[in-house]
Amino acid sequence: MSDNKEKMMPASIFRGDPRVRALMGRQKPPIDGEGIRRSCFAFCMYDGGEYLVFHTMTRRLLALPPQYIDYFIEGKVFPLSVLEHPAAAKLYEDHFLVPENTQESRVYLELKDILVLKEELPRAVSRYVILPTTACNARCFYCFEQGMGYRTMTPDTVSDTLRFIREHSPKGKKIHIHWFGGEPLCAPDNIDRITDGLEAAGIAFTAEMTSNGSLFTEETVKKAKEKWKVGKVQVTLDGMADEYARRKRYASGPEKPFETVMRNMHMIIAEGINVSVRLNADEDNLGEIFRTVDYLCGEFDGEERKRVSVYAHSLYGGTGEAPGACPAGAGSDALEERVLEINDYIQQRGLSVWDLGGLFDFKTHFCMAAAPECNIVIDAEGGLFLCEAMPESFRIGDVKKGIDPDAFRQATAPCEVRTECGQCVFLPVCTEFDRCPNRMTWDSCFRQEKRNLERDLRFMHNLYQDQKRRAASDGAAGQEVRAGVSD
Repeated sequence: MSDNKEKMMPASIFRGDPRVRALMGRQKPPIDGEGIRRSCFAFCMYDGGEYLVFHTMTRRLLALPPQYIDYFIEGKVFPLSVLEHPAAAKLYEDHFLVPENTQESRVYLELKDILVLKEELPRAVSRYVILPTTACNARCFYCFEQGMGYRTMTPDTVSDTLRFIREHSPKGKKIHIHWFGGEPLCAPDNIDRITDGLEAAGIAFTAEMTSNGSLFTEETVKKAKEKWKVGKVQVTLDGMADEYARRKRYASGPEKPFETVMRNMHMIIAEGINVSVRLNADEDNLGEIFRTVDYLCGEFDGEERKRVSVYAHSLYGGTGEAPGACPAGAGSDALEERVLEINDYIQQRGLSVWDLGGLFDFKTHFCMAAAPECNIVIDAEGGLFLCEAMPESFRIGDVKKGIDPDAFRQATAPCEVRTECGQCVFLPVCTEFDRCPNRMTWDSCFRQEKRNLERDLRFMHNLYQDQKRRAASDGAAGQEVRAGVSD
C-alpha cells in the first residue's frame, strides 16, 4: 500500500488488551441485509488535527483521519455495502463498527465472566484495611467521619481481629494491611499489638498508612519501617502553612502543624518509606494548591524526589460546605477542570509520573468490593465491610462472629445492567453494584470519567505524534506508542 493510502487509513496507537484481543478476535462478517452502526463503546474526541477513537471494552486506540468521523455519528445506520471501503472494513474488524442488532452489554458481560474465571484470585483475604481508631487530632471540615463519634479498638477487638486474620489469610503468603482512621497514630499501641500478633503467628505482611503526618516522631518513623512494615504513607495537604492550619483545625498537636508535617515527611523518606501527597482542592483554595505544588517541588529534590508522588483531588464545595461533606466524590464541573489542570502542572513539575498502564487493561474489578474474596475492611469496633467508605449495606459481619454468608451474598451480588446503562460508553469501566453510593451520582461520575479519559488520550496522542516525528526524522516507519505502556 502506498504512503498516501496509509495516511488515509486509521492508525493504530495501541492494539488494546491482549487478553481481550485473543478472546474477541476479528469480528465475524455480518448477516446479509444487516445494518452497520458505531459501537456504543467507541469513545471519540478531536485532538491535534485527528480524531481519536478509543474502545472502552477492547481498550484499542486509533487515530482517525477526519473524513471517517461520519462512521461514528450517533444513531446513524449504514448499509452493509459500507464495509467495501477499506477503512470501514478495518473499523468493523476491530469492533469499532458493529452489526446494528448487536447486544453489546451482553457481549461485555460474557467477556468479563470469561476473564474472571481465568483470573487466579487468592482463595483467602489478602488485603485488609484496618482502623485501629476513628479518633483524630485534626478537625478537618470535610471529614466524612464527622458526627460519627470516636471509637478505638479494645484489647478484645484486637484479639478478635488477629484471630480473624489468622483464619482468613492465605497460608504461606504475604498479606497487605492499610492502616486507616481517623488518625492511625492516635492508637499506635493497637498497631503494635496487631503486628506483634502477626509476627507471632508467622504471617508475613506489608503495609501502608493514611495519616495527617503530624504525630510522627523519629521513634514512630523507625517503628513504621522496621516493625509495622510500612512502605508508603499518604499525607493530605490543603495549602501552605496558614491555609493548612485553618482547614485542619488541630485540636491537639504541634504549634506549627505545616512545618511539623514537612519535617516528618523528610524523616519518613529518609527511613526509606515512600510518601504520597494528596492535595485537597475546592473553589476556595485553588491558588493555594498551585503554590503548594511549587513549594513541594523546591522542598523535595534529588534522591528524595524519587520517593515523593503528588496528586490533587477535588472536594465537594468550599469551606462553607456543611461538616461531614464527603471528599470522595466529584465537585463541580468547573472545579474538576481546574483539578485536572493542577494534576497536569504537578506532572510538568516532575512530582508525578503519568501512569497509562491501566488505560489499556480490561478491568474485571473496579473497587475492593468487586473482589470480596481478597479485601476486607475492619473498623474500630470490629465490623467487617467490603468498602473503605463503609456504607452499612456493605457490612458483612464482625471479627468476633465472622462473615455472615447472607450479608456477604447480598453485598456482593452484581446487579443487572439497567436499560439506561446498556448503551453507555463507560459501561465497561463502571461499578456493578446497585448498593454503591456512586450510583447516586452517576451523571457527575460520567462527566468526571469523560474528563479523565480525554486527558489520558491527549497525553497518549502526544506521545504517539512525538514518536512519529522522531521516526520520520530517522527515516523509519511509524510504530505504535511504546512509552509508558506495555503490550
